[in-house]
Amino acid sequence: MPKTKKQQRKTEDFKKVKLKVGKKKAPPSNATDTSFTSKSIVLSSQSITADKGAALTNSRNLTLKDVLGKMRHYSAPVRKDALVGLADLVSMHGHVLQTELGPIIESSVRLIVDAEPAVRRSLLRFYGDVLRDIPARDLAPFASLMVVFTCSGMTHILEDIRSDAIKFLDLLVDVAPTAVAQHSATIMRNFFSLLETKTATKAADAGRQSESVNTRTSLLTQGSRLSIMQSCYKYMSAHARPLLESDDDLWFMYADRTIGNTKAQTVSDIDSCFYPDSPAPFANLGLFGEATAAASAAVDTIASLRAQSKESFERLFPFLQETWMESVTIFGTNNIGSDKSLELCALVLQILQTLWRTAYVENVPSSARDLIGFLRRCMVYFPFGRQYVGDAQVEETLLAMNIKVCELVALVNLGAAESEELAAESQGWTQRATRFVLQAMGLKPSGSSSANKAEQGKPGQQASQRLQASVANAHLRPELFEHLLLALWRLAQGSRHKDTELLIAGAVHYARSCALVSTSKTLCIRFLTRAIEIHWSRNPSLRLLDLAPLHSIFGEWVLSLPKLMWQLRDRNQPASAAAAYALRLVCQRTHLLDDSAVATLQASLVPLFCVAVPSKGVVYGPFRTYPLSLQKAVLEVVGCCSQCPSNLAQAIRDCVASDSSVPDQIQVLVQETVIC
Repeated sequence: MPKTKKQQRKTEDFKKVKLKVGKKKAPPSNATDTSFTSKSIVLSSQSITADKGAALTNSRNLTLKDVLGKMRHYSAPVRKDALVGLADLVSMHGHVLQTELGPIIESSVRLIVDAEPAVRRSLLRFYGDVLRDIPARDLAPFASLMVVFTCSGMTHILEDIRSDAIKFLDLLVDVAPTAVAQHSATIMRNFFSLLETKTATKAADAGRQSESVNTRTSLLTQGSRLSIMQSCYKYMSAHARPLLESDDDLWFMYADRTIGNTKAQTVSDIDSCFYPDSPAPFANLGLFGEATAAASAAVDTIASLRAQSKESFERLFPFLQETWMESVTIFGTNNIGSDKSLELCALVLQILQTLWRTAYVENVPSSARDLIGFLRRCMVYFPFGRQYVGDAQVEETLLAMNIKVCELVALVNLGAAESEELAAESQGWTQRATRFVLQAMGLKPSGSSSANKAEQGKPGQQASQRLQASVANAHLRPELFEHLLLALWRLAQGSRHKDTELLIAGAVHYARSCALVSTSKTLCIRFLTRAIEIHWSRNPSLRLLDLAPLHSIFGEWVLSLPKLMWQLRDRNQPASAAAAYALRLVCQRTHLLDDSAVATLQASLVPLFCVAVPSKGVVYGPFRTYPLSLQKAVLEVVGCCSQCPSNLAQAIRDCVASDSSVPDQIQVLVQETVIC
């Protein structure tokens, strides 16, 4: 008979526990547990109330160690407050950057890839305020670390981190361009990943490569595309600075000088242009201390830069061409400047100009089919915005774009000799570019090239008469005018004989018509002086153009320089110095002026010193207001002439005698000049 539930409960209450071998005996049910635990509350010391009189603290009584320690906190607001506290500490104790720059950068640089946007913005603000005041040589040891985290941000999976990393890169290029340029291989590879339209992937079998669409590029908006391209152009300019920058703004006028850090030409450098500067025998052996190692390193650096530029062109060109084709349609409408399309087109030309200047120096070969094809597409709309009148900034952007296209046309024309078809096509482009360059300077060809029989022997006069002044003369900014002169010189090298004369005559006209006090006045005088200098050079490699038909035009311009110096007085001393240098060059090194022209020049120099006016008496010229160097240059011009006439000698004596503060050097030079 089965047990009932009551019987089962009764047996459970009095159940006998069986003991097992190896097991402890269970405690009795009525045993008292005497074990206990204790807990305590610990209050950490508050740093804001601690005495830190010996340490540097900010307004919240936090030391540098306290602030840097919070930058690894798990909470984003704490990390942001740490950056604010660090900025406060630096503002109160500026010298901390000199002693603790390493710990500050090492602790804060990891926040470039922080997941919180507010922390990254705070770090960018802090770096922007602090790093600009630190010398580049002090930041150089930490450039590699900053580049590592910046490149990590550029390839991050989140788009906002990538965009902020580009801003950090722009800041690094501003504060330490040379140090950041050394990491070009890594940084440009990241730009390729952001801008390449297709990416190449290697298959697992047989090592085959396949191309896939880059989704990052295809999803870029106009704004994000513009910011990435601006950053890429900025970095490429810093990377190619050894090739692109030059102290001489007329570097392009020498055949044996490429873009580079060349000295600006001075009066003492003139002999190098007339006498070939060939290296001494056995100079490569370094027997007399020649800097052959440094020169060899410089050549290797330039070769490396050119190779990297060609690689960058090959990998970026598809993206740039795609961007151009999407944005260039704006020139077929009346809404130029309404969106970012114009900025994108201008930026594409800026990037390509940097690449073709570094990859192709003197000309673009016919084998560069991509660049020539791009030029073909540009010429469909050239000149861009020909009928646009409106915003001044938009007009300046259009002018800069057209000048870049003119430069590319000139380079393609110079390298088109290998292909007859391309040569014929480039001649048409060259004529259109020549017409635009003249119009940009406020001139235009008359269109009729007929001349009477008396003028057939004076081709220079024909070129001058074919030019007509426009309604308003163009006053270009110095930067744009420098680029325009580059395009003019390149076009003159590859144009037909008549077009070359037309371009140089246009430069002479602009030199006379531009504003007296403008920087372009000085640059144009130096440009024409350099052209005369190259034409009369004894070095055959420098003679790029035959300017013999333009001797009459150059002679008239040279004879007008004393009057120009009198008009300038002391308002534009660089232009006066350039004019004095041009006069000295012509009188000493060339046969541009005959005896009658030299006599005319000497007579026009008299008003620079003094002249007797019946109604006013003796009127002194600007010579007394010139600095010492310019006074010496003017007297050297007088001394370079064959014989000093009596009226000029008397004017010099009267001018110097009227000023008691004339230095002894001038007194001696005056005596030598007058006696000569």
